[in-house]
Amino acid sequence: MRTAAYELFVAQGYAPTTMGQIAAHAGVAVQTLHFTFHTKAELLKEVMQVYAAGEDDPAPVMDRSWVREAIATPNGLRQLALNVEYGIEIYRRMAPLSPAVSAAATVDAEVAAIWSTIARDRRAGMAVMVEALAGKGGLRPGLDAKRATDLTAVLNSHETFLGLTAAAGWSVEAYKAWLYLTLCDQLLAPTPDADRVAATAGFTYEAELSRR
Repeated sequence: MRTAAYELFVAQGYAPTTMGQIAAHAGVAVQTLHFTFHTKAELLKEVMQVYAAGEDDPAPVMDRSWVREAIATPNGLRQLALNVEYGIEIYRRMAPLSPAVSAAATVDAEVAAIWSTIARDRRAGMAVMVEALAGKGGLRPGLDAKRATDLTAVLNSHETFLGLTAAAGWSVEAYKAWLYLTLCDQLLAPTPDADRVAATAGFTYEAELSRR
């Protein structure tokens, strides 16, 4: 049922999609859908939570192993590389849903509250990562943590991801490579290209980065 809702919300938007359509797409009775999720807003909330988490790892993002590794590594380049590799996989699932959620938030207070919480939590998570980077002495001279978080939140966003992938036709790997290099330029002191590439070893965008 969640998969059916996700597919229809992405294809049609939130407002035009009815509980009846979702039930039919899922192959269940509409009463079953209402009994399980109660309202369309509650169903959307469940969809957002599941697709943001990923079914293979339901733990909150900040509790995941890659986040712990990113915070613990003494190498600022490796921290950014980890953030991009795993964080953008969340966008791959969630970003297609964001236009429907944004539209729904303008007419549904419950959805607006959910979306606001997600945005606040996302920025808070980025602030934690920036503070970890600053603690390693990794921020470029003259850049404070507040400004670094501002830059990260704009560059590493659903809107930027969709603008360069869905609208401009970039591959996800090309976006990851661009984002990683851009964050390195904006947040860190200048570092050799070879060190930047080495920090992405084993990641999906390593080859894309090596071609640049």
